[in-house]
Amino acid sequence: MTSFAAGHRHRSAIYTACISSFMVLVMLLLAACGGGGSSTTTSSRSTTLRVLPAPAQPNPDFFNPYFDNNHGGDWGADGLIYEPMYPTNLYTGQAIPRLAASEAYSNGNTLLTFHLQPGVKWNDGQSLTSADVLFTFNLMKQYPALDTNGVMPLIKSVAAPDSSTVAFTLTNVNSNALFYIGGVYIVPQHVWSTVSGDPSKFANDKNPVGTGPYLLSSFNQNLITYKINPNYWGTKPKVQTVQVAATKDNATADTNMIQGQYDWAGIGWSPDLDSQYKAKDPQHNQDWFAASNTVMLYLNLQKAPFNNLLVRKAISAAINRNQLPQGVALYAKVANPTGIIIPTLNSWISPQYQSQAFSFSATQADSYLQQAGFTKGSDGFYRDSSGKEFSMQIDVVNGWNDWDQDVQFMVNDLKAAGINASMNSESGYTPYFNAISSGNYQAAISWTNAGPSPYFAYQAMLSSANSAPAGKTVAGTNFERWDASTSNGYSAQTDKLLADFEHASNQAAQQQAIAGIEDIMVSQLPTIPLTVNVYWDEYRTTNWQGWPSASNAYDAGAPYQMPDAENVILHLTPAS
Repeated sequence: MTSFAAGHRHRSAIYTACISSFMVLVMLLLAACGGGGSSTTTSSRSTTLRVLPAPAQPNPDFFNPYFDNNHGGDWGADGLIYEPMYPTNLYTGQAIPRLAASEAYSNGNTLLTFHLQPGVKWNDGQSLTSADVLFTFNLMKQYPALDTNGVMPLIKSVAAPDSSTVAFTLTNVNSNALFYIGGVYIVPQHVWSTVSGDPSKFANDKNPVGTGPYLLSSFNQNLITYKINPNYWGTKPKVQTVQVAATKDNATADTNMIQGQYDWAGIGWSPDLDSQYKAKDPQHNQDWFAASNTVMLYLNLQKAPFNNLLVRKAISAAINRNQLPQGVALYAKVANPTGIIIPTLNSWISPQYQSQAFSFSATQADSYLQQAGFTKGSDGFYRDSSGKEFSMQIDVVNGWNDWDQDVQFMVNDLKAAGINASMNSESGYTPYFNAISSGNYQAAISWTNAGPSPYFAYQAMLSSANSAPAGKTVAGTNFERWDASTSNGYSAQTDKLLADFEHASNQAAQQQAIAGIEDIMVSQLPTIPLTVNVYWDEYRTTNWQGWPSASNAYDAGAPYQMPDAENVILHLTPAS
């Protein structure tokens, strides 16, 4: 399951993806892109990291850093080419200096100031200054489509008092602003100020200018090649070349990883594959699947009957989560009803919900639907008071095999409970994401945001500021559109509790705010928790060492998560 899978826009292919040998594919693509026509496998593997961030999409020829691999851009544009000022490691929760050497709150947590690293240059030789940072945030303000993570509502104003200092005045007291503002990728004013038209449509595929450790070397939809930036300001990576592969689906990716065609992959993994993978090379073929986020069934609350709480309760009761592939896998568990990531964030769960489990009961689902005014027809399906059959489609990406299976199991359960459900299998990530973010769907399986506390998932998913009218794009993961129009007043409570968390000066006060949101999640089901997702991370130590693992947990390790993946690459050294 590729819940953080790269969202990609399709381009015409130079070659089809029907070549069985990855190394043959690499040589063909390098020739097509003007690269060397031949090289030995040994020399290539001693300097090259071969990555499959996530299966089931081609590379889109879109190196716009505002649209990362979650929102439709190419893997590596964020992190390898462009860098943020002060990102937070999603697994450890530690804030990390990157383009900024330091940060500090002042004025009662309403002013956040960054001091930039000295001597940072763009890869075209020009110096990074505070003017670039100021330009970046002003551009996001001017073009809201660029603000894919909902950062700008946090900011009242931005100032650059000198060439190395940037000060953000916040709209409110916000102890979490560093997470959002520090994670924005900075672009060069001298390049992006010349972009004509809407910068959200800027492909940026001609020698993109960034501060990161790599340069774009070549591209087509099957392979991206990055070469080391010889003038990188930071610690030089040991990996000289990064090759980013694309493949059509999980099954093909599984086979390729088992055969040793990648060094690092983020594939939805099955326990059945472990025996084949480890048996191939028990010494070098490894994986580590740390808990990452909670998988939800999102219901479009702007569409009846999903705005009816009794209907949401019926749908939840009808689903047997224990039979979902992740639910029985070794790597993940059935979610907690609060939606909080388990076991990583167990300490945030209120005592009354620590051991609470979901109730699977078709009888209970019947009761909820009948209370909601539905009656069952002779065909076994419920109808509303006007005689309209209760049918629903659940969106999923074709090729995300375990989520495809999850949805099929849910469809079967819902039909057994009298709801005529079906799977809407989208052809790729882009149409899937466009549908759920614009509200052009009924139901969908999808992810929640990761973060060092439950606030980050809750804020992205439940803040009314992230909602939007039908047809408009939501921010964060508020795909269900939880707001004043859909929540029967509970959205206002949610917003207040989120604000309480932001204003809190200690963890006890933060815990109290989270406990209130847990009550709303359990009682109102704005979204329906399913399973706990994991960071899919398969890696081989044949060529590279220094990977994160349970015994060296400096990062989660998933190759599709940026800038964490950059952090991993910078830790790698050649295998001895």
